[in-house]
Amino acid sequence: MDSISSKVVPVVEKLLGLVGVVMILIETFAVFGRNILQLSTPWVDEALKLMFIWIVFVGSALCFRKDELISLTLIEDGLKEKNRMAPYGVMKLLQYIAATGMSALVAYQLTTIISTQMSTGEATTVIKYPLWVMNLGVFVGVLLIVIFGIFKIVNTFKYFKKEA
Repeated sequence: MDSISSKVVPVVEKLLGLVGVVMILIETFAVFGRNILQLSTPWVDEALKLMFIWIVFVGSALCFRKDELISLTLIEDGLKEKNRMAPYGVMKLLQYIAATGMSALVAYQLTTIISTQMSTGEATTVIKYPLWVMNLGVFVGVLLIVIFGIFKIVNTFKYFKKEA
């Protein structure tokens, strides 16, 4: 998995960064249009919401992959410094099981939501893009967490092996 993700992840990170820049430009245009040009930009909220959802959920999954999300750093670092790897492994295992389980549950629920939105053709009010496109961002993010979580759960068992 590392060989594939080492090639794909940097591209996705750059893409998410580009989307962030586009979001800043769109919001700047909206403020300029509203305050200077006296121009209404109702499409901005929907466009920003779509981009924000994708950035947050896919970005969170990438952070989860690298263990860059919030954690019990003081406790984890203390256990590692004292070379108490079994308790550290238990802690990480519980974190990964919780994240993977909750993400799997959300992914399962999203399959129903997305399929319903696809079948009904539900769209946003102003831009009229299909609503399932936004929820697909959440689905991709939590699905990535499930995939990464499975690998992380398997990898935590290395902390329980006896050192020779």
